[in-house]
Amino acid sequence: MTPQDAVPGRAEMLALSLPSFVFSGYELARKTYLPVLLVGAAGLDMGRAGLILTIVGGWSILVEVLFGMICDLAPNPRRRRGFWVIAGTAVQWVGGLILWLGPPQGRSVLLWLAGLLPLASGWVLSNLAHGAWALERASGIVARGRIFGARAQAGMAGSVLFGMAVLWSGHGAKSADDFYVILLLTLVGAPLVHGWLIWRVKERAGAALPRFDCRGVLKPFRVCIASPADVWLAALFLLVGAHMAVIGSSFLFIARHRLALPDWGTPGIVMQALAAMVATGIAPGLLRHVPPLRMLAGVFAINLGLALALPWLPAGQVMPLMAWSVGSGATMAVDFMLLRVLLGQRLDRDRRRDGDAPAAAFYAGFHLPFNIGAMMGTALLFRGLAWTGLGGGAGLAWLTSALAGLFLVLAMGSVWSLRQALRAEGTDHKVPAKLNNRIFIKIKSTI
Repeated sequence: MTPQDAVPGRAEMLALSLPSFVFSGYELARKTYLPVLLVGAAGLDMGRAGLILTIVGGWSILVEVLFGMICDLAPNPRRRRGFWVIAGTAVQWVGGLILWLGPPQGRSVLLWLAGLLPLASGWVLSNLAHGAWALERASGIVARGRIFGARAQAGMAGSVLFGMAVLWSGHGAKSADDFYVILLLTLVGAPLVHGWLIWRVKERAGAALPRFDCRGVLKPFRVCIASPADVWLAALFLLVGAHMAVIGSSFLFIARHRLALPDWGTPGIVMQALAAMVATGIAPGLLRHVPPLRMLAGVFAINLGLALALPWLPAGQVMPLMAWSVGSGATMAVDFMLLRVLLGQRLDRDRRRDGDAPAAAFYAGFHLPFNIGAMMGTALLFRGLAWTGLGGGAGLAWLTSALAGLFLVLAMGSVWSLRQALRAEGTDHKVPAKLNNRIFIKIKSTI
């Protein structure tokens, strides 16, 4: 057994997982609490808030693509991952301090972007370097499965605990405090978890310093259009990203203004994360009996029912909101997990050689449309409110339902097209039972 095949010890596994815990707080603050802050305490209209969110999302995608060309470059090739983790943490602090030191009231769009763009850039740098580090840490199936399973569970646990931190702060009905509570915790936590990562986890030895290659920016796009099946899988990633963004960006608005439950938005987010942890533990076991494409179509159908039910939730009643939160959290986590299962099947079919390069190309290539979809969904939601003039929580709920329903119907059509493309290739889309058993046992034991 080589060192790369060995399963990391507990301390090393924790060091590899905790950055995902803190990163989930940043994602929660940016995608869920920032929209409420901009429209609420900051006093911006829907059009300007949507503009800020769209620019930040587009900027993150641009930085991610450009960073792919230089992520293997560093002054010391034996410390390249640690170098970019430290650089990303420093840039996070620059953006975070700009946001923290100025009051939200009266800020211009440019001043908001002056803080948000460095914050987003820093998290892209450190998170991608951390992901590459985890990918290089092990090459065995079991070792990699444990590493990335632990990272996923750490991220879900982070969503739960950051949401609970908002509740414990005593400012559940004040949107500005919600965002800044999480911002402060992530700014404090990032240097701690990243420092422990650098201290506890050794980088792969013997890596030569590569040359800068500007053609690397095209690699993610080439992977997504390699075949008709790849195109339809990329379309699914895009539509799922758009659906998640629409639901995530509007959830707190709907809880506060449509349902008149300002104190129950954050508990709903906590329930979504808890349901996601349970559902991602159960779904791998079901894959022993149900092909992933069939299960994905069923999950999309459930999501469509939830989207259509959103405008009809009764105002002032907690239990329907909590039930809806549990359902949406479970299904949105499972559909993203199933997309990664399908992505693994494409990787197994198209792999031409062993090593990390093909897996990294597939991961980056198919998550690019997911991020583009998230930006597109956010832009359509807020620009749609500005264009249509729909006011109040009821208008937002109906627009959210319409956009989410549209994306899900298109996603169900893409599932059918992907199935036809796979049949034309003669690809068997059943997941090996042995692999499903291993995944199910590990996730169940982790929970």
